[in-house]
Amino acid sequence: MLSGTKISTFLFAASTLVAQTPFSESFFMGERKAILKACAGQARSIKPRDSKLLAECGRYFMAGGDPKSAEEAFLIATTLEPKDGKVLRLKGLAQLKQGQRKEALATYDLVTSRDPGNREVMGLIAIDLAEAGLANEANRYAQLAAAMDGGDWHRFIEFGRAFLVGGHRKEAASWFSRACILKPGEEKVYLEVAKAFAEAGH
Repeated sequence: MLSGTKISTFLFAASTLVAQTPFSESFFMGERKAILKACAGQARSIKPRDSKLLAECGRYFMAGGDPKSAEEAFLIATTLEPKDGKVLRLKGLAQLKQGQRKEALATYDLVTSRDPGNREVMGLIAIDLAEAGLANEANRYAQLAAAMDGGDWHRFIEFGRAFLVGGHRKEAASWFSRACILKPGEEKVYLEVAKAFAEAGH
């Protein structure tokens, strides 16, 4: 068992070590883009062959203003898992967040040919696009996801919420209606719709 003196010495040494690392408290008080790039780089160095992690890192490199590192991460990720819809979706989302709509749509389209049965990813893409205000494109993926599982009212609510965020009330109403028709006796459906409108503010 450590004595009080030894514990104090250990804690002092540990705090000194933390203060000397690149990820000290002062580092996280710095510039946002530098933090994004450094954290993505550190995560990538720990698991350099994890395709999903690499795709996430690519997204943060891009947000951090480092498109070269982003493309490298995406290239490795899609080379490791060329048919993984989750990896492709993360790349598309990164492009969408940076205003690269044409590129994002092309990346999302790859999912329909390489991982066409991935209902979860189709739904996530629909949400990405709906929140970005791309209603027609979002509906395409939402319908694909719904065709794979027409009984998932939770996902219908998520679609409706995303369309509200993107400013498309008509499309939101359609998906909320589908959820309520599917589960007319389920109180959680109505509460989730109410929550969506309360959080959206319109």
